[in-house]
Amino acid sequence: MSQKSEQVALTFPMQLDKIKNGLLAQQEKLQAVAGKFADAIMDGGVVYVYANGHSRISVEEVCIRMGALTGFHGILQTGLTSFTDVVGVNGIRVNQGIERYEGIAENILKEYEVGPKDVMLVITATGTTPAAVDMALTFNKRYPNNPLIAIASEVQSKGAKPKHSTGMNLSDVTDQAENAIFIDNSMPYGDLSVTVDGDLDQYQVCPLSSIGALSVIQSLNEMTIRTLDQRGYHHHVLRNMHINNTADNYDEWTADQRKRYARAMYNPEAVKPVEEALTPAGHEK
Repeated sequence: MSQKSEQVALTFPMQLDKIKNGLLAQQEKLQAVAGKFADAIMDGGVVYVYANGHSRISVEEVCIRMGALTGFHGILQTGLTSFTDVVGVNGIRVNQGIERYEGIAENILKEYEVGPKDVMLVITATGTTPAAVDMALTFNKRYPNNPLIAIASEVQSKGAKPKHSTGMNLSDVTDQAENAIFIDNSMPYGDLSVTVDGDLDQYQVCPLSSIGALSVIQSLNEMTIRTLDQRGYHHHVLRNMHINNTADNYDEWTADQRKRYARAMYNPEAVKPVEEALTPAGHEK
């Protein structure tokens, strides 16, 4: 018995205007961030890019793919980013338990030697995940003079009840830090952008946070290379490896990235961390 094909309405593409309008409304902030990225790159340093959960795709977008600049160093801890098993010992319950653990950020940051112009970029959909808040807090406590950049939902970060023991969300951390900028990923409260009033139920689908964060990342990518070029600094950008267009710059790009990553692990000019960082228990000393 054949089933009659029915016309189904598609409304999701219209939601993308929210991302575009959000980016255009934040051009001044995006330019300020691009300037800080350029400062780090011109100093021979890096922009550390931290994310947890599904936000990990933004780290991959900026660190290694065609069109990528060197100087972006991803911080992806396995237990905080590998959510694809769904069930079992690496299942979502375990992963979300790790996301609520406070103090892991200090242990992660001890693996790096932060340079004087290095930047920390924290990416999270909601701005409320304790692990992301913890990273922003800990980095700012250890390196208060280094730039801290956050990409998250402004409406949820400012409106949702905090989950971190300090009573702060990500926007609170950037509001209190002296050298921080918060960029809105333009997602609505709760993230799901489309409501389907069906015959059987009402369904909410189509999260915007990942698309919003990726759009911010690529906007910053463009503005950073424009800033570097205007400053007279010729930088490494990975060409399209799928059309055999990297023969003259792939090795050069990789070598520069390797040099910067090595400096992140051993930096003779490293900034001495402030002692009053978070302890593993998540409380100030």
